[in-house]
Order: sequence, then structure tokens, then C-alpha cells
Amino acid sequence: MALNFYLEVAAFIVGVILWIASFSKYKLMDMRGKIYYQMVRTTTVVTGCNVLSYLIIRNNVGSLIFVSELVVCMSFLLMVGIWMYLNLYLTETIQGKNSFSYSDIIKTGFPLFLIMLILLVNLGNHSLYDVIMVEDSMQIVFNAWYKIPYILVGLCVVYYLILYIKNRKLLSEKYQIILLVIPILLVIGYCLQYRFKATAVLGYTYSISLLLMYIYSYSRIIKVDSLTRLPDGAAFEKMLKYRIGQKQNMTVALISLDDFKQVNREYGYQKGNAFLRLVAKYIKTEAPKSCVARHSGDKFAIVFDDKTCENVEEWCDAFLERFEQVWEIGKLRHKMSVCVSLVEYPTMADSVGQIFDLLEQMNTYGKQNKRNQCIVCNDTFKDNMKRRLRITEMLSEVLQNNKMYLEYQPILNVQKNAFTRAEALLRLQDEELGNIESSEFFAIAEEHGYINDIGYVLFEQVCQYIKGIKDSGKTVPTISFNFSRQQLMAEDLIEKIEGFLKKYEIDAARIAFELPESVFSVQYNTVKEQVLRLSELGCKFYLDGFGNAFLDMTRMMEMPFEVIKINKAMLKAAEHDEAMYLLVSAMIAVFEENNKLILGDGIDSQQLKEKADLLFMDYLQGDYLCKTVTAEQAIVEFAKTDVIEGMPNVDAMLDELLDTEGEVME
Repeated sequence: MALNFYLEVAAFIVGVILWIASFSKYKLMDMRGKIYYQMVRTTTVVTGCNVLSYLIIRNNVGSLIFVSELVVCMSFLLMVGIWMYLNLYLTETIQGKNSFSYSDIIKTGFPLFLIMLILLVNLGNHSLYDVIMVEDSMQIVFNAWYKIPYILVGLCVVYYLILYIKNRKLLSEKYQIILLVIPILLVIGYCLQYRFKATAVLGYTYSISLLLMYIYSYSRIIKVDSLTRLPDGAAFEKMLKYRIGQKQNMTVALISLDDFKQVNREYGYQKGNAFLRLVAKYIKTEAPKSCVARHSGDKFAIVFDDKTCENVEEWCDAFLERFEQVWEIGKLRHKMSVCVSLVEYPTMADSVGQIFDLLEQMNTYGKQNKRNQCIVCNDTFKDNMKRRLRITEMLSEVLQNNKMYLEYQPILNVQKNAFTRAEALLRLQDEELGNIESSEFFAIAEEHGYINDIGYVLFEQVCQYIKGIKDSGKTVPTISFNFSRQQLMAEDLIEKIEGFLKKYEIDAARIAFELPESVFSVQYNTVKEQVLRLSELGCKFYLDGFGNAFLDMTRMMEMPFEVIKINKAMLKAAEHDEAMYLLVSAMIAVFEENNKLILGDGIDSQQLKEKADLLFMDYLQGDYLCKTVTAEQAIVEFAKTDVIEGMPNVDAMLDELLDTEGEVME
């Protein structure tokens, strides 16, 4: 029987091409992709061995007869084994677990186990096949059990079709087609091989089927970022899913460049992309091979297989040292800071979603510092993240109910020795977390996009409060509250504020926005324009926490600030440092000459109040004078006429001084 193996040669060539094409994607594949890659490798090896075996037989190399017999054995194994792969491939396509149960492996692998037993028996009695010499010619002889492998293949096909028909609705339309075409092609190949035993058909059928699968599922340059040529975020997610399905220990790192938008603003996007490519190249050389991805934008991700955070921290130390140096693109030199966040699986996270959540939360936390650092996820950090999530839920609930819990801290008018103003402070209360300060939840509100809506709800409640005092016939105080840059720059801010003022019929002068210096650190002219528009409505402005050095004196005088709140830290320093005291005193004198009122903030002791008195401040605020109180209690404080006992009446002192000067003149 002359063997025709030209189709087997073609199959081997196709297999080699698919092997090479799939190799670069191997690290990016999930379990289904790795099964496909294993099919390609196995088929290519077996078809290559078949070609070698057929050459031995056709050339009658009797000394290598055992090699030919072994290769034929491999071919029979592949006949059934390819269906084990296909059944596992279909199972994974349906389930998407990146892992298999023992029952899946037993059901799909049992026919392969049987053919292995039959081939072992064949070594003794050659009941399936034999390679022999007949009149100086080597031949393959198929014996009585020759049909058994085909029967086992038939069982595999039946199992495949049952699984397919039962779950086809769970498959995408694309996979419904390809996963039905593949078994049809293979069954045709088996029929041809059974009919024409002298022509090697099966290897070619396998390769054509694998080629179709590649064209449908793996032919495109999958999930590779066009700028850095690294896998993208989707490929990174696939890396994690596969490893989690395999229950493989790992540490996942997220590398985030701090404020990379500034690079684009300074040098343009083209140069910014060049810097990103340079950083990507460095990360790729320093990180484990094929485990690096461009997660998104200015973020990169690395998977460290079988490494703990402690191991990776040593890598981070060397990595961060590079970012202490400048990066050069042509003549451009720029120094960047970076934050590396580390999450260990399964110690700190047990799913892809949890890994992503922790990494993003750690990255957000790290970006606040804007310095080279490595943050490791531990139990304490997870508790903090749990707290942040609860606060986020509470903020959402506050907005849905359109109701906030406000407290007020009365502000002392030194000259009148009475509380004529107050600062409205938003509070969150939770049974588990207790009272939550605005300094904590404001940053979270900005991060999740709640801050503008919160600002409007707060503004409306302050308007309601002022209207209530006005309608009761009492003296209306000026109420101030903190406002962030994000709130100030909202497109509909002027329209909203004007609407609330008209709705509650209150004087805009009773409302004061407290703006920190940081509001003016970016886009000063745009911020200034928004402030002036609000000022035209009659609203007042306080400069909150003067002394943080974001705003120079010239620009400060351009703004319509009625009140300058002196930074608490400056007052503390002035209490013990004579030079600082003189500096603060000089600045206050400049402000007063420009008709700015001075408010001493954070007065929490008698000593600090006495120091503030020496500086002749117009207003004082702090727990020593009055702690934060409810809306009703604040009204009681506003009604007091002499807040500080024994405090000299400034008006009376001035009248007495004028009378004395008049007598001297007379």
C-alpha cells in the first residue's frame, strides 16, 4: 500500500505558521486560547512526525521501523485527543471560568484514556495496527480492532453535539457558527481517512479546522496598545482571569504617572506620547517578560507570578530610583513622579473586580501626594477603602433625599462682642462610622462626581435657614461655607445661585463663599471671571486659610474678598515665634489698608485668643469661643449681646478715646 502524504506536509506547514502566529499572543490568552494553542502545538508535532514516519516507510528504512510504529501510535492518540481538546474548548467557551472541574476532565478525557489502553494492548498483540516488512517493503497493516478509535471518536462527537445544542444560546453568533462547522469538517475528514487508508487526510483536516478557528478568533492583533505596543487593559484583564482560574499566586502592580496631563500641556501631545513610549520601554525591560500591559492613559500594569508584595517591594525600590532622575526626549528634559500600587492575590483580593477596585482606590490615594512612592495593600488599607465606599454610599443617599445635616460654627465680631456670622459645616453621620468631617468626604465627593450637586443642596439649605431667621424677625447673620474649585467652575453655577436667591427672596450679601487659595492655582483668569460674576449678584467671598502660598498679594487684591481668614498654622506659629508674629501683623496692616476684614481661624485656647487680640483682628472663630452647634442652637448664640465676659467694648473705648482727645485739644 503506497502512502500519499502530501496533504500531511501541507498540514505541517499550516501548523508551523499557526504556531508562530499564536506564540506572540500566548501570554495574553485565557484558558480557551491556551487550549487552542495546545491543539496547534500537538497537531504540528504529530503531523511533522507523520511526515518523518511516512518517509521512513516509503524509503524502506527497516532499522527505524520502531520509530514509524511509535508515530502511528501518536496519530491514533491525536484522533481521539483532538476531541478532548475540542470538548474542553467548547466547555470553556460556554462557562468562561478559566478552569475545569474534575468531572469535566473525566468526561472529556475518558475516550482518550481508553485509546491509550488499547494502544498499550496493541504493543503486545498488534490487534489494532502493525508496521511490518513485506518482501523488503515496509507497510502499515490495520487489523481487527481498527474500527475502535473511530467508535471512540463517534462517542466524543455525540458528547460535543449534546453540549453544543444544550448551550448554544449562551454562545455568540460568531462562535455558534465556527463551533458547528469544526466538527462537521472533522467528521468528513474521518470518513475520508477510513475510506482511503493510503492517503493521510486527518492531519490536513485538523490544520484547516485550526486555521478557521484562528481566522475567527485569533487572527487580529488582539488587545495591543498602538502607542506602546504593549497589551492593553482588556488583555491585562485576561491575564488576571486566567491566573485566577488556575489559582496561581501573584502580585499585581499598577504604575501611575502623576499629573501626566501637565506634560501634554507643556510640550504637546506628540512629545507627551514620546515620553510615554520611553517610560513603557523602561518598564518592559525591568518587569517580567510578557507580563506588562498599558492599563489606560498614563497607567501601566504588571503581573508578578508567584511573588508576594514583600518580594515586589524590593523591585519597586530600584524602579522608583529611576524616577528620581530626569527623562530625556531630544533636548527636552522632564522629571516625573510615579505611584506604584501593589495588590497580592489571593491574600488581599479574590477576584479580578476586587483587584481592579483596590488598585484604582490606592492609585487615587497615592496621587494626592504626588511623589515617588510604593503603596502596598494590607488589612488597614482595605478597612480604609471599606470606609470610603460607605461614605460614597452615604453621599449618594444624601443627594437622593435632597437633605443634608448641617452644623454651624458662630463667628465672633470682636468689635461688637457678638456672633454676627457663622460658617455652615456639612456633616455626615453613620451608626458604624460615627460623625464624618467634611475634610474627609469632600475629596471622595469630588472623586465620584458628587461635589457639584452637594454644593447646590448645601447652598439651598443655607438659603432656607437664612429665610427662616429673616421671617422670624431676628437679625440675619452672614452664613459662609466652603466651596471647591470644581464647584466654582460648574457651568450652571450662576444660573443655579441666582435661582435660589430669587426663590427664597434673600439678600445675596448674607451668603459668603469660602475659597481656599488652591482654587486659584490653575486657570487663574477663568476662576477670577467666575468669582466676579458671583460678586455682581451681591455674594461675599472669604479667602480661606491664607498662608498656603498659592496666591500672591497682587492677585489677592484683585479679588473681591471681604474677609481674609488667617491660616490656623500661622497663628500657632505667631504665638511662639516673634518673627512670624511681626510678619502676620504686617500683612494684617496691609489688608486693613485695603479694606479687608481679618478673621482669626482655629482659636482653640485662651493664649491663642490673646495673641489674636494683639493683632487687632475683626473676627474670631474656633472651639474656644463656640463649638459647632445645631441650626437651632446657633440662633440662640446669635441672640447673645456679650459673648466674652470682661471683654472691653471697642466702640466705648473709641468714644472715650475721642472724648479724651477733644478735652486735650480744648
